Amino acid sequence: MFLLNRRKERELPVEETTLSDNQPIDGQVQVAADQLDGMVEQMKLAAESLEQTSTSSKESTLDLIRHIEKTVENTLKVAEKMRGIESSAQEISSFSEEIHANSESSFQELMVSMDSLHKLKNSISQLSEGHVLLLKQMEQLVNHSNKINEIIHTIGAISQRTRILALNAAIEAARAGDHGKGFTVVANEVGILANQTSQAVEETRENIGIIQGEIEVSTDMMKRETEQVLKGSSELRVVLKHMGTFKENLSNINEMVSDSTEAVGIQTLEVVEIANLLDEISEMSLHNKDLAYRVTLDMNEQHDSIGQILSTSRSLTNTSNELQKIVNRKQLIVNHLQVDQQIIEDVQRKISEFLEASTLENLDPNLHELELNRFLEENSELEAIWTNRLDGTFIYSNPPAGLVNAKARSWFIQAIHGQPFVSEPYISALTKSLCITISYPIRWDQEIVGVLGVDVVSG
Repeated sequence: MFLLNRRKERELPVEETTLSDNQPIDGQVQVAADQLDGMVEQMKLAAESLEQTSTSSKESTLDLIRHIEKTVENTLKVAEKMRGIESSAQEISSFSEEIHANSESSFQELMVSMDSLHKLKNSISQLSEGHVLLLKQMEQLVNHSNKINEIIHTIGAISQRTRILALNAAIEAARAGDHGKGFTVVANEVGILANQTSQAVEETRENIGIIQGEIEVSTDMMKRETEQVLKGSSELRVVLKHMGTFKENLSNINEMVSDSTEAVGIQTLEVVEIANLLDEISEMSLHNKDLAYRVTLDMNEQHDSIGQILSTSRSLTNTSNELQKIVNRKQLIVNHLQVDQQIIEDVQRKISEFLEASTLENLDPNLHELELNRFLEENSELEAIWTNRLDGTFIYSNPPAGLVNAKARSWFIQAIHGQPFVSEPYISALTKSLCITISYPIRWDQEIVGVLGVDVVSG
């Protein structure tokens, strides 16, 4: 504020100058009116802030209710689908258990079949060995029959030669006449014996031929059977090999089915648990919805109460304005004081130089305290100095500020719009003295970041 000079040779009425603090009664009223105006401004700002907060909270609560309703709806849908999943999971679990049981049964049947096939393989192996042994014996029989045939052939040859010898003996006996009759009888008998032997050899040869033919047929049949047995044994080995692979695969499938059955069982339990949790969430969401409705009702009542506060604030503002008009009507300050314009210009120049040289744009409270106190000590015409942020709150004030927020003050409004401000003379609510307020914007790279204000008081 600015330094004021009292008008010369004018004295105040006695009834206006007798106060314990040596201030006029109208000055005291001015101070009270100014303080009331400051409280009304703070009350108005607080009420407006509450109204904005209440309106925002009310809208947020309505949004919350809509979101809760949507959440309840979605949760119920999810819960319904989870119940369907639970039913499907139980069916899958039942199918898995049935598949596992069938797999176990198939595995056991496969083991029995493989045991039977192994026994059959052993039997076929024994049969094959018997066929091989029998073929060897039949080959030996063929060899023996061939040897018999050779012996019979030899006997036939002997019989033929014996017949020739008997014929020669008969011829010689005929030449001998009576002396050879006895030898003729012997020669005839030998001839007869030779013929019988030759006939027996032929019959034996025929029988051996028949036997050899039967042996050859049997041998051929035995060879074919042996080949079939060997082929069957080979095919049986292939079957056993495939069945061994199938056994391994079935064993793996059985293990996987067992693991799947266990996993499905666990998942079924988890699905049931999730479904139960979703039911609890649905109940909690419904409860939250009821609570949100209650909060909405409370917010409506609070909104109405804030409206009443704003109405009261407007009434107080009107009362404060009327009180200011009454005091200003008497023009106590203006009639007895005049502004020293030179001092105003000097203070403005000093403030401009101070702002250019200082680092107040950092808005650091500690830095503001040091620099503002130094500037106040260097300029005795200043009674108070302070700085504000753009939201109206005080960064630092010496003496301590009598307001919480300066957003509604004229000196603050004009300064944040980039214009220096010089007030009319008034009694400060801070110092209770006649003063003028000067305010300047604080800039950083041509951008306004705060406000600097000073009070200049008369001596």
